[in-house]
Amino acid sequence: MVQVFATSTATTAADLVNYALNLIWILAFAVFLFYGPRIQIYFSLRKVGGSLKSLEKMRDDTKTRLIQELSKYGGETNTIKADTDRLLSSIVIDPVAMDPSGIVYKLDHLIKTYEDYFKSKVAKLTPKADKVTRQNLSNLVEVGMALDYLFRYVRHLYASAKRYSDLFAVVQLQMSLPTIMDSASAYYSATDAFAKGEPIGDSLGPLVASKLMGDSKPQVVAEETVYSEVNYEGRKLLVVKAEGPGGTVGRPGEAIEKLLQLYPDASLVVTVDAALKLEGENSGEVVEGVGAAIGGPGVDRYRIEGAATSKNIPMYAIVVKMSEKEAITKLKDELKAQVDEVLRRFRRLIYEKTEANATVLLAGIGNTIGVP
Repeated sequence: MVQVFATSTATTAADLVNYALNLIWILAFAVFLFYGPRIQIYFSLRKVGGSLKSLEKMRDDTKTRLIQELSKYGGETNTIKADTDRLLSSIVIDPVAMDPSGIVYKLDHLIKTYEDYFKSKVAKLTPKADKVTRQNLSNLVEVGMALDYLFRYVRHLYASAKRYSDLFAVVQLQMSLPTIMDSASAYYSATDAFAKGEPIGDSLGPLVASKLMGDSKPQVVAEETVYSEVNYEGRKLLVVKAEGPGGTVGRPGEAIEKLLQLYPDASLVVTVDAALKLEGENSGEVVEGVGAAIGGPGVDRYRIEGAATSKNIPMYAIVVKMSEKEAITKLKDELKAQVDEVLRRFRRLIYEKTEANATVLLAGIGNTIGVP
């Protein structure tokens, strides 16, 4: 009898434990079934909130640095702060695209109008600065604008997902957040180079052009854009770049358009620019191709393609691959070393595609900050 009672007691205890475990499992399943999405949203929003704070810090630090730099060249600090806030939040509204005819010229007009507005605001904030300093400070303002927009964009998605408890919106934000944070980190790292007027990765095209120009005196061909006529490898070479050493990309499309009208016998148009590399590709890789190597909204490329096509002039491109961060931060030595490789490729290209005494146009595309 004692043995049977002991066995029964042990069985009952085991059953109770199993019952309790099953009950806990069922309760946990019910909780996750009904509250799982909310729990996931909570932890996801906490992670996104940390990134949002990092974005806010980068934006605020850049804004503080910008105000400090602007204050060095005249103006009252409170006025500079107020005007900087307005400038950082300024916008350009895209032209209507319902009727695409003439949209490039409308976009060109809007871009030029905004550039004039932007430059006048920077000039007002820096009455004691020279032209080069203002161009560099304009680049720094653009960095601040980019970080301000990225912060406001992520904050909008974060607040919307939190307000409506939208799991899909949170997942979508988490998927795009690494790319956004990489871009923000790149812009944040660029502040020093623009504040000090140092060449950046995107200056590689102008560096190539500057080396070809040598000691020749450049002539202005379009706003903030110059060209030199030099003899190179038995050819007449027309070298185009933005006017340095201030931070500007000039108007290469307009410049090439004018030069091809002045030199209708040109045999070749070659553009040299930096290009974003894909993940897994090596920085500094030099690639050749066909077409106009130039970024931006497309207006300059449209002008180059139209001018070259109307005269049946072949267009070739040489690009140097780099990351987004490398493109807008101080030029690395390993990227600068590729200038000679680009020139070697260019020399081979003109030997293959043109005869002696031919006229060749080369445009070094990019920001000419720190490049005279």
